[in-house]
Formats: sequence, structure tokens, C-alpha cells
Amino acid sequence: MLSRRDVLTGGLAALTTFTACARSKAPSWPRRTKYEGVDFIELFPKDADEAAPLVVAIHGMGDKPDAWIDTWSAFPGRAQIAMPRAFTRHGDGYSWFEFRDGMSDEEYSKEVSASEENLWKGIAKLAGARKVIVTGFSQGGILSFVIAARHPDKVAYAFPVSGSSPGGLLPKDKAKTAPVIAFHGTADTTLQFRWGLGSVNAFKEQGNDAQMREYRGVGHTITPEMRADLWSEIQKALPLSK
Repeated sequence: MLSRRDVLTGGLAALTTFTACARSKAPSWPRRTKYEGVDFIELFPKDADEAAPLVVAIHGMGDKPDAWIDTWSAFPGRAQIAMPRAFTRHGDGYSWFEFRDGMSDEEYSKEVSASEENLWKGIAKLAGARKVIVTGFSQGGILSFVIAARHPDKVAYAFPVSGSSPGGLLPKDKAKTAPVIAFHGTADTTLQFRWGLGSVNAFKEQGNDAQMREYRGVGHTITPEMRADLWSEIQKALPLSK
């Protein structure tokens, strides 16, 4: 017959084993992974795990996901944050596609299209059956528009920041897109506000849900106010991404 001490000792051992197993399943982060040739840094704020809603945050030209770790670690919602790294070295960071003066819209669209196709392979593999929330700044905002247009059934929401879509990749013929809320400063001289607004209007003209949040006097940057608004909208969209 088991003594009370045996029962207590056995229960403690079982609890210790259970706790160890639970801890082993909890992802440690930041975590560096690769899916379909795309390098990611993954974060799991608010005790999130691989079953949590997935938010993909895409950096701009010359940046890298490492620079976003501290910022996105403070995201106030429970979500898996995945930050992909662009494919081509550019200064101290990376670039998603070539973007130069004098490019025709056809050339520009082709560059962005190829980059999005490669990036989406990695995102889709990481997401599995989950829907994705996608956001990004500058080049990342451009890709966010394109991803929303191309993958309406897999994207719960897209939140481009200081971005616009190439003309050749805008939705047409009443094509369905993922819903979009864009954020853009009116004083942006790098990627002008009118281009972002034109992209939003092009989505709306095809019957899609698209909105623009404009920030008076703000240039090509993400201000604390813009970030707070962006994160608020992402948190509202989290249940849609499950």
C-alpha cells in the first residue's frame, strides 16, 4: 500500500514532469527560423505560441528585422509576430526589390511581383492553416498592399504604412482583396501620400474594404501616434486571424 508520503512524492514528481513538458513546448524568443528560403525572426509576446494569431511585419529598404525586435516585443496583444528579412543586401540592411529613378511601372511591378511571390512562400509555410495579418513600412507597406490583393482568402487584414501599390499590381475586374487600413504621412517625400491614397482608392473602386489614415505634416516615418493607431487596429483584427 502506498503511504501518504509516497502519494505526495509521486504527485510532486508528476507535477514536475508536467511543468517541464509545458515549459519545453513554450517557444523561446526571439527565435530565428527559415521557411521556404525566407529568414524570419519570431516573437511571442503575451505568452503566445504557434497556435496564436500570426502577425507578419515587413521592414523597409535598408532596414532589417533585428532592428524591430525591441519595438515589436512590446506589442500589447497575444500574437505570434514574424518579421521576415529581405533578400538583397542594401547598406547595413536589406532590400526587397530594386527601386530606382526612371523605372517604368511595368519594370517596377515586375520587381515587386517577384519579391512578393518569394516572400509569400515563406509566410504561407509559417502560417499553415491560420489566416495572416500583414503590415509593413515603406517597401514593407508596398508588399502589404500586394499581399492583400493577391491572397484575400489567407489574409485577415493588411495594414500598409507609408506604402503604395505599383499600378500593374492593383486589383482589377472587381477582384476581391483582403481588407486594408493604410497609414501615411501627408508630408512624405520619399513615397508620397497621394500614391498611397491612390492605392487605397483603387482597392475601393473595385468594391473592397480599404481605408486611409492620414497624418498631417508627417514625413516618411512611423510616429508614436501612428504606431499606437496601427497596433490598436491590429488588436481589433486578431480574432479574425484564427
